[in-house]
Amino acid sequence: MAVWASIGFLLVNVLTLAVKGRVEKELSSECREFLYNRILPMGYENKDLHFICQSYNQKARYVTLYNTVERIPVYSAYVFKRSEGERCIDIPWMYEPQLSTYSDTADMQPFPQDYIHMNFDDMQATLDDYNNAIMYERGALNPEVHQHDHDDKSATYTLTNVVPVVSGFVSTVWRKQEDALRKRLNNYCLGKAYIVTGVTTSGKYINWRNMKRVAVPSYLWSAYCCMDYDHSIPYSERYMFPAFAHYALNSKSSEVVEVSIQQLKEFLKKKMFVDSNFQIFAAFLAFVSLVSCALLQGVQARVVEEFSHADSCKDSLYMGTPPRGFISSSLRKICQRYGNTPRYVTLYDASKHIPVYSGYTFKKSDGEMRVDVPWMFEPQLASPKSSSNMEPFLTTLNPHMNIDDTQAVLEDYANTVQYERGQLNPAVHQADQLDKVATYTLTNVVPQSKEFKTGSWAKYLDLIRRRLNNYCQGTAYVVTGVTTSGHTIHRKNVDRITVPEYLWSAYCCTKFDQNAPYFERYKFPTFAAYGLNNRANNHVVEVSLQNLEAFIKERMEVDNLQIFYDNCMI
Repeated sequence: MAVWASIGFLLVNVLTLAVKGRVEKELSSECREFLYNRILPMGYENKDLHFICQSYNQKARYVTLYNTVERIPVYSAYVFKRSEGERCIDIPWMYEPQLSTYSDTADMQPFPQDYIHMNFDDMQATLDDYNNAIMYERGALNPEVHQHDHDDKSATYTLTNVVPVVSGFVSTVWRKQEDALRKRLNNYCLGKAYIVTGVTTSGKYINWRNMKRVAVPSYLWSAYCCMDYDHSIPYSERYMFPAFAHYALNSKSSEVVEVSIQQLKEFLKKKMFVDSNFQIFAAFLAFVSLVSCALLQGVQARVVEEFSHADSCKDSLYMGTPPRGFISSSLRKICQRYGNTPRYVTLYDASKHIPVYSGYTFKKSDGEMRVDVPWMFEPQLASPKSSSNMEPFLTTLNPHMNIDDTQAVLEDYANTVQYERGQLNPAVHQADQLDKVATYTLTNVVPQSKEFKTGSWAKYLDLIRRRLNNYCQGTAYVVTGVTTSGHTIHRKNVDRITVPEYLWSAYCCTKFDQNAPYFERYKFPTFAAYGLNNRANNHVVEVSLQNLEAFIKERMEVDNLQIFYDNCMI
């Protein structure tokens, strides 16, 4: 027993030393990192409000404005971290000693067994307040599901980050919105997302021993700000960037209402005492990028029988000849067109919902990547009688078109934390804005490991861009494709998208600089490469065209495979 008591004592001391929460009159610089423009929300006036710089393992994690009379946080402000939504953390609930009178330590601490005699409850909630409140449960303003690192999750387990919510409110109402926001920011926020989540009070309290103890919020609200976001996302999501908000009545039967930042401000002014300068994100000007009618009508893609005519994209292929040897009854040939001009070709597998390859002509470019255009789909894959126009997902889809029977849709990528959309014809290999726009279709996209896409594959694409920029003096034809592994992305327990095992690429440029240094010259007129689509061991290997074809034959069912006509012989 003595041994276990010692272990328990050591555990409490380790946690005591590891977790810090500082009560501050003026917020320190390190805690301002969690605030948009490093500026606190404005307009709160109350002598009972205290700033807490919530820290864990000697590192600041987020900010809380705490009301010591009502014994709840007014808001917590934090930076969202990409996560898969894990919830369970084996960590004890903690309190803030500096809000009590008995201790001057700066360390946030786990509740000890004899805390009832330490005067904790004068200025903050305790475990007993919630243990005896059958109608309410603890609801975190900075939720662990919005954090990725174990330490960041652990730091949310303090009662200074918690408000009483009606039993069932979290599980039936609020948690769904937290998860929806997690997916939205996971998928579309490219930079930092700042979140402020707070409450309005109602006059109700949790009582203990005939005393008013903890104020019960009337509403919970939350707002986010992400200035660096994916401008090519569907309008149904894009209008909620760079900032948006939501609120809900603290009731099991309530619904979450999503609103603009300005609408939330007006709502809160009616529900709580704030001054005329009330501001959630200081100096913030919301804006929404609208897609023009020309964009909706300017993109065309056709499913064709053969790439045999100029208007069917044969000019994107060396000698007008597509790669041969790919055999499957589910393969479809797509002539990707934009603005009534052929741009490139794609061989699409309608059963695996990914392209097998895209063939295009390289354009000398400076490597610009981003285009403000929505992701698109191919109506003719669903029905030959459908429009020949490739259409943005933001348009209203005919529910009878069965789009997702024959191709990937945005929802397939919504929950894939491990994978990102990777273009086979990459925008960085195009110079003209319209050519770049035409690459933003899911029929040109495969799921790529984040580490592979942003690491070795991105470096390879840039290497080829610079090589062809510098040494190819004519037209460079590129074919980029995949081998499949059998692994799939699931949605609603259904196999949706096959994840490529390898990505490969080959180029053909018969007119090149004969005076190029030998270490570059021997890679003309044609050369190739492949890389493992994985988080690790994903380096790209450059090989000859013949070696690439042999590599593909070992991993795919092909017949007399040839990527370029006559192997790109001069």
